[in-house]
Amino acid sequence: MNHSFKTETNVTSRLADHILPTSATMVGVCVTVISVAKLIPKHGISHHAVELLAIDGLLFMVSAMLSYFSIRHPAQAASYERTADVLFLSALALMVLVGFIVSFELLID
Repeated sequence: MNHSFKTETNVTSRLADHILPTSATMVGVCVTVISVAKLIPKHGISHHAVELLAIDGLLFMVSAMLSYFSIRHPAQAASYERTADVLFLSALALMVLVGFIVSFELLID
């Protein structure tokens, strides 16, 4: 008598399931930092850093949308998920770059 138990769990991890909530959170972070940057005196954070954060928020939003499309449309899931992943990592790299720019601007002043 065979007592092996099978579970019906999905073995492959869906990257889109992780990208969607994280990207949505990062959109909120970008909007919050933009709002706070507007409260700092003009010489604190350059206009370029705020513009880069706006672009960053847009990249995170598109990444979230693509990961959502990946979940909703299984036939094209791989393509949507791959693009969402590339956009997410690009937006994350841009956020780190903006963080360095802001840090140096605040240290110099």
